[in-house]
Amino acid sequence: MVRAVNEAYFLDSQLRMEAEGYQLGPDGKPGMIPDPNPDAARRNPKGLFHRNGGLVAMRRVNLAQDNRMFRIASSKDLKWGGLPNLLNSPWWMEEDRMRLLLDRARTAGVRLSEMARRQLALPIADGWTDADIIVSVHIRPGILIAAHAGPGRTAAAGDDLRIIAPEAPHLFMDQLYVPGLGKPGGDRTKGMANANAWFDTATAKSFDPAAKGFNPA
Repeated sequence: MVRAVNEAYFLDSQLRMEAEGYQLGPDGKPGMIPDPNPDAARRNPKGLFHRNGGLVAMRRVNLAQDNRMFRIASSKDLKWGGLPNLLNSPWWMEEDRMRLLLDRARTAGVRLSEMARRQLALPIADGWTDADIIVSVHIRPGILIAAHAGPGRTAAAGDDLRIIAPEAPHLFMDQLYVPGLGKPGGDRTKGMANANAWFDTATAKSFDPAAKGFNPA
Protein backbone atom coordinates (compact mmCIF):
# COMPACT_ATOMS: atom_id res chain seq x y z
CA MET A 1 0.00 0.00 0.00
CA VAL A 2 1.32 3.43 -0.95
CA ARG A 3 1.92 5.64 2.09
CA ALA A 4 0.80 9.26 1.99
CA VAL A 5 3.76 11.58 1.50
CA ASN A 6 2.42 13.80 4.31
CA GLU A 7 1.45 11.01 6.74
CA ALA A 8 3.46 12.49 9.62
CA TYR A 9 1.84 15.88 9.09
CA PHE A 10 -1.61 14.26 8.91
CA LEU A 11 -1.05 12.65 12.32
CA ASP A 12 0.20 15.91 13.87
CA SER A 13 -2.27 16.98 16.59
CA GLN A 14 -1.60 20.71 16.23
CA LEU A 15 -2.27 20.63 12.49
CA ARG A 16 -5.49 18.72 13.15
CA MET A 17 -6.57 21.41 15.62
CA GLU A 18 -5.79 24.06 13.02
CA ALA A 19 -7.94 22.17 10.51
CA GLU A 20 -10.78 22.16 13.06
CA GLY A 21 -10.63 25.93 13.51
CA TYR A 22 -8.87 26.16 16.87
CA GLN A 23 -6.94 29.42 17.19
CA LEU A 24 -3.44 28.45 18.24
CA GLY A 25 -1.06 30.73 20.07
CA PRO A 26 2.73 31.03 19.61
CA ASP A 27 3.13 28.12 22.02
CA GLY A 28 0.94 25.93 19.78
CA LYS A 29 -1.84 25.73 22.37
CA PRO A 30 -5.46 26.67 21.56
CA GLY A 31 -6.65 30.03 22.89
CA MET A 32 -9.69 30.56 25.11
CA ILE A 33 -12.62 32.99 24.99
CA PRO A 34 -15.36 33.76 27.55
CA ASP A 35 -18.42 31.53 27.25
CA PRO A 36 -20.99 33.63 25.31
CA ASN A 37 -24.01 31.68 26.64
CA PRO A 38 -26.66 34.31 27.52
CA ASP A 39 -27.80 32.12 30.41
CA ALA A 40 -25.32 32.93 33.18
CA ALA A 41 -26.29 29.79 35.08
CA ARG A 42 -25.14 27.61 32.19
CA ARG A 43 -22.05 29.62 31.34
CA ASN A 44 -18.71 27.86 31.74
CA PRO A 45 -16.64 30.07 34.07
CA LYS A 46 -13.45 28.68 32.55
CA GLY A 47 -14.49 29.87 29.09
CA LEU A 48 -14.39 27.96 25.84
CA PHE A 49 -11.75 27.08 23.31
CA HIS A 50 -11.63 29.74 20.61
CA ARG A 51 -12.69 28.28 17.27
CA ASN A 52 -13.21 30.32 14.12
CA GLY A 53 -13.58 28.77 10.69
CA GLY A 54 -12.01 25.39 10.03
CA LEU A 55 -13.82 22.15 9.28
CA VAL A 56 -16.52 20.10 10.98
CA ALA A 57 -17.38 16.40 10.66
CA MET A 58 -13.87 15.75 9.37
CA ARG A 59 -12.90 12.56 7.59
CA ARG A 60 -9.75 11.43 5.83
CA VAL A 61 -9.43 11.45 2.06
CA ASN A 62 -6.46 10.39 -0.06
CA LEU A 63 -5.60 12.49 -3.10
CA ALA A 64 -3.53 11.41 -6.10
CA GLN A 65 -2.63 12.44 -9.64
CA ASP A 66 -6.20 12.23 -10.96
CA ASN A 67 -7.38 14.85 -8.45
CA ARG A 68 -7.36 18.33 -9.90
CA MET A 69 -7.09 20.73 -6.98
CA PHE A 70 -8.61 24.22 -6.70
CA ARG A 71 -8.43 27.02 -4.17
CA ILE A 72 -9.81 30.53 -3.76
CA ALA A 73 -6.95 32.94 -3.07
CA SER A 74 -5.77 36.57 -2.96
CA SER A 75 -3.97 37.88 -6.03
CA LYS A 76 -1.97 40.31 -3.88
CA ASP A 77 0.02 37.31 -2.64
CA LEU A 78 1.45 36.85 -6.14
CA LYS A 79 4.03 39.49 -5.27
CA TRP A 80 5.73 37.08 -2.86
CA GLY A 81 6.71 34.59 -5.53
CA GLY A 82 4.20 34.45 -8.36
CA LEU A 83 1.74 31.64 -8.91
CA PRO A 84 3.84 28.98 -7.08
CA ASN A 85 3.41 31.02 -3.89
CA LEU A 86 -0.36 30.52 -4.07
CA LEU A 87 0.08 26.74 -4.03
CA ASN A 88 1.41 26.87 -0.47
CA SER A 89 -1.86 26.76 1.44
CA PRO A 90 -3.52 23.88 3.28
CA TRP A 91 -6.98 24.98 2.11
CA TRP A 92 -8.20 23.34 -1.13
CA MET A 93 -11.19 21.76 -2.84
CA GLU A 94 -11.56 19.10 -5.50
CA GLU A 95 -12.79 19.75 -9.03
CA ASP A 96 -16.28 18.34 -8.45
CA ARG A 97 -16.76 20.72 -5.51
CA MET A 98 -15.54 23.63 -7.63
CA ARG A 99 -18.05 22.75 -10.34
CA LEU A 100 -20.81 22.53 -7.73
CA LEU A 101 -19.84 25.94 -6.34
CA LEU A 102 -20.02 27.42 -9.84
CA ASP A 103 -23.40 25.80 -10.46
CA ARG A 104 -24.81 27.17 -7.19
CA ALA A 105 -23.56 30.66 -8.03
CA ARG A 106 -25.30 30.56 -11.40
CA THR A 107 -28.51 29.17 -9.88
CA ALA A 108 -28.58 31.87 -7.20
CA GLY A 109 -27.66 34.60 -9.68
CA VAL A 110 -24.71 35.82 -7.60
CA ARG A 111 -21.05 36.25 -8.40
CA LEU A 112 -18.79 33.26 -7.94
CA SER A 113 -16.66 35.02 -5.32
CA GLU A 114 -19.76 35.78 -3.23
CA MET A 115 -20.99 32.18 -3.42
CA ALA A 116 -17.53 31.06 -2.33
CA ARG A 117 -17.77 33.32 0.72
CA ARG A 118 -21.21 31.92 1.57
CA GLN A 119 -20.47 28.24 1.02
CA LEU A 120 -16.88 28.15 2.30
CA ALA A 121 -17.32 30.70 5.15
CA LEU A 122 -14.77 33.26 3.92
CA PRO A 123 -15.18 36.66 5.64
CA ILE A 124 -14.12 39.88 3.93
CA ALA A 125 -11.21 40.93 6.12
CA ASP A 126 -7.43 40.96 6.30
CA GLY A 127 -6.09 37.58 7.25
CA TRP A 128 -8.73 35.74 5.23
CA THR A 129 -8.90 35.99 1.44
CA ASP A 130 -9.73 38.60 -1.18
CA ALA A 131 -11.29 35.78 -3.25
CA ASP A 132 -10.11 37.52 -6.43
CA ILE A 133 -8.16 34.65 -7.98
CA ILE A 134 -8.75 30.91 -8.45
CA VAL A 135 -5.76 28.59 -8.58
CA SER A 136 -5.74 25.02 -9.91
CA VAL A 137 -3.00 22.39 -10.01
CA HIS A 138 -2.51 18.64 -10.40
CA ILE A 139 -0.74 16.41 -7.90
CA ARG A 140 2.57 14.97 -9.13
CA PRO A 141 2.42 11.45 -10.57
CA GLY A 142 3.18 8.81 -7.93
CA ILE A 143 2.39 11.15 -5.02
CA LEU A 144 -0.38 10.30 -2.53
CA ILE A 145 -1.55 13.11 -0.23
CA ALA A 146 -3.72 12.67 2.87
CA ALA A 147 -6.18 15.46 3.67
CA HIS A 148 -8.86 16.30 6.20
CA ALA A 149 -12.23 16.84 4.47
CA GLY A 150 -15.50 18.30 5.67
CA PRO A 151 -17.83 21.29 5.46
CA GLY A 152 -16.70 24.64 6.78
CA ARG A 153 -17.39 26.03 10.23
CA THR A 154 -19.02 29.43 10.69
CA ALA A 155 -16.33 32.12 10.55
CA ALA A 156 -16.27 35.74 11.69
CA ALA A 157 -13.93 38.67 11.11
CA GLY A 158 -15.00 42.03 12.47
CA ASP A 159 -18.61 42.63 11.50
CA ASP A 160 -18.56 40.05 8.71
CA LEU A 161 -20.09 36.76 9.89
CA ARG A 162 -20.27 33.89 7.42
CA ILE A 163 -22.67 31.28 8.77
CA ILE A 164 -22.68 27.65 7.72
CA ALA A 165 -26.29 26.79 8.56
CA PRO A 166 -26.58 23.37 10.28
CA GLU A 167 -30.25 23.15 9.34
CA ALA A 168 -29.33 22.85 5.65
CA PRO A 169 -26.87 19.92 5.52
CA HIS A 170 -27.76 19.27 1.89
CA LEU A 171 -26.01 22.54 1.06
CA PHE A 172 -22.78 21.71 2.88
CA MET A 173 -19.74 22.21 0.68
CA ASP A 174 -16.76 19.97 1.38
CA GLN A 175 -13.38 21.60 1.75
CA LEU A 176 -9.94 20.07 2.16
CA TYR A 177 -7.18 20.82 4.64
CA VAL A 178 -3.84 19.41 3.45
CA PRO A 179 -1.45 19.08 6.41
CA GLY A 180 2.10 20.08 5.59
CA LEU A 181 1.19 23.09 3.47
CA GLY A 182 1.06 26.67 4.72
CA LYS A 183 3.30 27.10 7.77
CA PRO A 184 3.68 23.70 9.45
CA GLY A 185 5.38 24.26 12.78
CA GLY A 186 5.40 27.98 12.01
CA ASP A 187 7.90 27.52 9.17
CA ARG A 188 6.59 28.72 5.82
CA THR A 189 9.69 27.48 3.99
CA LYS A 190 8.67 23.89 4.83
CA GLY A 191 5.25 24.49 3.30
CA MET A 192 6.77 25.94 0.13
CA ALA A 193 9.15 23.01 -0.20
CA ASN A 194 6.27 20.57 0.26
CA ALA A 195 4.06 22.37 -2.27
CA ASN A 196 6.83 22.20 -4.87
CA ALA A 197 7.45 18.52 -4.12
CA TRP A 198 3.81 17.38 -4.06
CA PHE A 199 2.24 19.47 -6.84
CA ASP A 200 3.05 19.38 -10.54
CA THR A 201 3.80 23.09 -10.74
CA ALA A 202 3.89 22.95 -14.55
CA THR A 203 0.11 22.35 -14.46
CA ALA A 204 -0.64 25.32 -12.19
CA LYS A 205 -3.16 27.76 -13.65
CA SER A 206 -5.00 30.81 -12.41
CA PHE A 207 -8.46 32.14 -13.22
CA ASP A 208 -10.24 35.40 -12.55
CA PRO A 209 -13.48 34.64 -10.64
CA ALA A 210 -14.91 37.93 -11.92
CA ALA A 211 -14.67 36.73 -15.53
CA LYS A 212 -17.90 36.71 -17.54
CA GLY A 213 -17.99 32.95 -17.96
CA PHE A 214 -18.15 32.43 -14.19
CA ASN A 215 -20.88 34.92 -13.41
CA PRO A 216 -24.43 35.97 -14.36
CA ALA A 217 -24.54 38.44 -17.26
